[in-house]
Amino acid sequence: PRTNRRIRVPRVLVIDDAGNKLGEFMTEDAVRLAEERGLDLVEVAPNARPPVCRIADFGKMKYEKKKRDATTRRNQVQVQL
Repeated sequence: PRTNRRIRVPRVLVIDDAGNKLGEFMTEDAVRLAEERGLDLVEVAPNARPPVCRIADFGKMKYEKKKRDATTRRNQVQVQL
């Protein structure tokens, strides 16, 4: 997913770190808001109109996804014929 300055669309819908919908912002303003909170602006739904972005810690999001994927692989059952 694109983060911070890599988001190229002019306007985005912003969700804060608690999951509350903040509304539609200009991308520069949304990035500035995320930086003020010490977090990143992460694009979570790029195909929506306007694209949905979340204010979150990107490193933490990547770590949690990696752990979820590992758990899924561990619980997977392989069937042999």
